[in-house]
Amino acid sequence: RIIRRNRKPTRLPVSFLSWTNAGRFRTNLISTYRHVPGNDVLFHGITMDATPSAVWDNEFWEIFHPGYREPPVTNPDVIATINPDSRIIVSLRNPISRMQSAYQFFCAFYVYQCDRPVTPEKFHNLVVEAVGMFQNCQKTNTDRGCVYSTETHQLATHLYASIYSVYLADWLKAFPREQIYVMMFEEHIHDEVASINSICDFLGISRFPVEYMKEYLKEHQIRNSLSDNNRIPYMMTETRQLLLDFFKPFLDDLVKLLGDDKWYWNMYN
Repeated sequence: RIIRRNRKPTRLPVSFLSWTNAGRFRTNLISTYRHVPGNDVLFHGITMDATPSAVWDNEFWEIFHPGYREPPVTNPDVIATINPDSRIIVSLRNPISRMQSAYQFFCAFYVYQCDRPVTPEKFHNLVVEAVGMFQNCQKTNTDRGCVYSTETHQLATHLYASIYSVYLADWLKAFPREQIYVMMFEEHIHDEVASINSICDFLGISRFPVEYMKEYLKEHQIRNSLSDNNRIPYMMTETRQLLLDFFKPFLDDLVKLLGDDKWYWNMYN
């Protein structure tokens, strides 16, 4: 885990093998592979990493590339170089809802310093600060440069992580469109069975029987562990309007990128 202070990492990233517990993760993974008769390939089916922040978290690029205004190398570049046949699944949530959820989660679990208890007014002040920091950056840098610049990263709300179009454009430069599946979080919640089976189609594997999947999901329900006193009861009208105005050009870009108006999340009707 990287402990951050004053918006900067306090230590350099460790090697992959160190991160995977001195290589034991790799050893255990390889032990599950099976030999395919007639060739020298070890087959494991699907090996998956489900790190949500892999889509956007590239905070060390300024250490490795001092003097650059934008990162010359991003996560998708690295993954595409190591495994160009990777299939990427990206889940996108309404960016305003995502910010509110991030604020509540980070405050509740002491991930970052936060003035507790959470309130709509405190959230509004943090949003004003985050938007201001980003807009100040835009005066002297590109949108992409500001999204990746740690100087704009106000951690309490993760505003920058909700600017999906910039990150997704980088993934689409590194991978063919057919290797990236972009799903809407709200659609997944509405019909988990259909969503999971669509992912199966994308991965080229058999769909799950509907009744089996319904029973499985019922037995493995994930409940939100936030208590009511760790949630803001509502969002101020001024906060929502500020974020609607801020995200509009980036959602315009996202809609053009993915070719579907649904990525406005019905926020501008």
